[in-house]
Amino acid sequence: MGPLISGLWGHSIYKDAEPPISGLWGGAVSVRTLGPPPLDCVWGAVPVRTWGPPSLGSARTECRGRYFWIWLDKAFVGQSRWHYGVYTESGQYIEVTRQLASQCGFMAGTDLRGNPQIRISFLACSVHNTVSDFSLQLRVEVTGAVGPSIPYDMTIRCPLGAPWSPREIVCEENYMEVSVRRAVPGIAREVLNEDWIAAWLVAQGALNQVWQVVFHFRNGSLLSMPATQAHSLGYGVNTTATRVLFRAPYGTAQSEITSVEGLEVAVARVTVFYKQAWMILMVDTAVACPVNSPVVNATSLSWVTPRILPSLVLWPEQYQDEVQMGLDGRVIDAGTIARNGYTFLTDSRLIRIVVPIGAPGGLLQSALVSNRYGTRYSIHLLLDRHWQGDESDRTRHCSYRPIHTPFSPQTPQIIDGRYTVAAQGYFKVRLGHFLPDVELVSVSVGGHPFSRLEAEDRGFEPHEVPNPNDTRAFGLRVPFADPLVQQQYLHGPLRRYTLRLNYTLQLLPTGEAFTQAGLITCDVPDVVPPSFQGSCEAGALALLMTHGTLDQFWVPYVGERPLSQLAAPHSYRVSDDGRHFHLAVPLLAAGLVYESISLQGLTARLDFSLRDKKTRSVLASFAVVCTFPTGQLLVCLPNGTLVAMVLSRDTKPALDPRRTHLKDPDCGPVASDSSRALFSFSLASCGTTRRFEGGYLVYENEVTFVPEGVPATSPIITRDSRYRLTLRCRYPLTEMLWVSAQQQLGENAVSVVWGTGGGSRMGLMGLEGGRGLSALAGGWGVRGGQGAGSGWRLPQAAPGSSGMSPRCFLHGGAASGLRVLPCPQAPSSQLPLAAVPSQWKLWSWQLGQGQHVEPPGCP
Repeated sequence: MGPLISGLWGHSIYKDAEPPISGLWGGAVSVRTLGPPPLDCVWGAVPVRTWGPPSLGSARTECRGRYFWIWLDKAFVGQSRWHYGVYTESGQYIEVTRQLASQCGFMAGTDLRGNPQIRISFLACSVHNTVSDFSLQLRVEVTGAVGPSIPYDMTIRCPLGAPWSPREIVCEENYMEVSVRRAVPGIAREVLNEDWIAAWLVAQGALNQVWQVVFHFRNGSLLSMPATQAHSLGYGVNTTATRVLFRAPYGTAQSEITSVEGLEVAVARVTVFYKQAWMILMVDTAVACPVNSPVVNATSLSWVTPRILPSLVLWPEQYQDEVQMGLDGRVIDAGTIARNGYTFLTDSRLIRIVVPIGAPGGLLQSALVSNRYGTRYSIHLLLDRHWQGDESDRTRHCSYRPIHTPFSPQTPQIIDGRYTVAAQGYFKVRLGHFLPDVELVSVSVGGHPFSRLEAEDRGFEPHEVPNPNDTRAFGLRVPFADPLVQQQYLHGPLRRYTLRLNYTLQLLPTGEAFTQAGLITCDVPDVVPPSFQGSCEAGALALLMTHGTLDQFWVPYVGERPLSQLAAPHSYRVSDDGRHFHLAVPLLAAGLVYESISLQGLTARLDFSLRDKKTRSVLASFAVVCTFPTGQLLVCLPNGTLVAMVLSRDTKPALDPRRTHLKDPDCGPVASDSSRALFSFSLASCGTTRRFEGGYLVYENEVTFVPEGVPATSPIITRDSRYRLTLRCRYPLTEMLWVSAQQQLGENAVSVVWGTGGGSRMGLMGLEGGRGLSALAGGWGVRGGQGAGSGWRLPQAAPGSSGMSPRCFLHGGAASGLRVLPCPQAPSSQLPLAAVPSQWKLWSWQLGQGQHVEPPGCP
């Protein structure tokens, strides 16, 4: 005869007096309990496994607590989809859906390492038991990207282990479950609670021989329904030979969220009863689970729950409890709690668990969000409570709570500081710090990518640096002398070495890649500057430079142009043996500056400089100045000026150079003595003529001699021979030359720019007036350039001028350099270039022949 079940008010029946509630898939499940129930939530046992072909890789199972635990190998499953189901006693296969899982006692997820995990309650649907053993037939189906699903069958058996407590409550991730022992040891001495009294009134009017479920609400209302209807609403209601079971998913319409000590608790107040004509069996299956979210900060997470759950405790004044914490479904002892750095506190109101981020027992993993590295911490906590009210109120309450912290950005740092050794000439840097699930894939040095193997071959010595806190950094050693290291001269002996790095790393095992860039600089006083010597050679200016330690990174310039543009076209002599650099520039070659031409000689200057390859800033400079004696000389300057030296010894008999002049008798030499005469004049003056000859514009003038007659007033006899020397300049029509100078005047940045040229690329100049423009009354105009010119309009008056004038014109055709003429006066009133006020600003552009342009500012 089975154990006696006491009904209300003295009614009693034996265990077989009423039928069990049928499981969802048919068939009753029987359980036989043995011995008194100790208060223990977690225990271990070795399961018996039977595998159906084919094998499911390295899957493993375990009996833990009141659960079958099954883990699949994530490496085996890979990116495939998987699902699972169970077999009923009749052999029917039922796939477990999400809704069915919360109704029937299944939970699927992943463990801390990401392996698929299935947790199945001993009281789940379709679990079969005999006496104290539980067994389950399970199928896992794996579906790849293509092809059919592959099924893997297994049978799992577990012993009961610790006997059942009178009431056991489990707060799972996706459902709440309560099971109550049906054997009542005696009639309760205390007055029945209000829920039972209310349910009793409902039970009296209920149908006979039908299991009923009554929901109680805070407003006092009741909702009664048959167990089959509760099943249709997603609830699980079942009986075994010794227990009555109720299971509720979270968030159902008949459950409520209450506040206990300021914390949220999900509550389902339910009474399950069975009525016959001579008996009513009522079971209180109320269930309550804390659902408040854990609190996470930068260093720790905390999970706080109420100490007493009022909906489950009838006599708080008699309440006695024992509380333990656990990990992954196992209770841990006080020593483990202390070693792991956890805080586990209880008082009369609350139970508090505090776990440092990264503490043992959980898993700290790397994560990525928009190429930003960070971490997430996960831990699966267990709260195991055992309490007792009166003799009949002994409850075990287990809560499973997986906690995952949000993404926490962790900015990796490139550390060189004490590692870079300037004296030995190399960078020694570390990038950190990372968790062990991060590996270095490649590194880009100076924009050139290297795999780890290639970096080793290059001599960069990539390596890992472990840290005491189980993190690591990635080290690199790069010599200063490597061509991928940028070098920059600062000043004096200082040189800056710059190392640009870009690491590519990936997370394991997902393979997610991310990059981390870095810039390291090191200033080292190791620069030896170049030294210079100048000399004057026959017909050339010479420079000898002894190389320094950095000038190989610089570009040599002559004046404002790179040496490479001038050397070959103008017959420069250049040589370099690696230690000494020699440069000789012919006297009349482009690139020199002619400081003066006098009777004493021609003074020329060679401006040599070394400039930064990128910024073109001058880093070192040297000037060579030489004065060369002048013989017969003819120089056609780009600004339309002709300079000529006339010697008396070139004629027989010799003449007196002091008595020579040009076509215009008023244009005499600017300097002369008894043997030489120096002429310098504009090609637009002194009677100079011009003509086109092929691709050139040719200007000519003549030096003539004033003969001395007898008598001087009306000579009829001359003692001097007739003398005439033709001076000729040829300017190519297609050449363009720009020369500029600038002067700062207060807020105005003022420059004068002029040019020569012609043909299809005309050089055009324009003036923007600043302060003082009104010095030219009536407006202004510009004439300049070379070649045949049409007219181009300029503004009527420059900005800042005192008045407006008719339009002025800029046109080519005269090799007179830059000329300024007041408009609308005639060109005969041209002013020389020297007369242009220095505060005027010119703008310039180029224009194809025959085009018309409206300069900026024209109305």
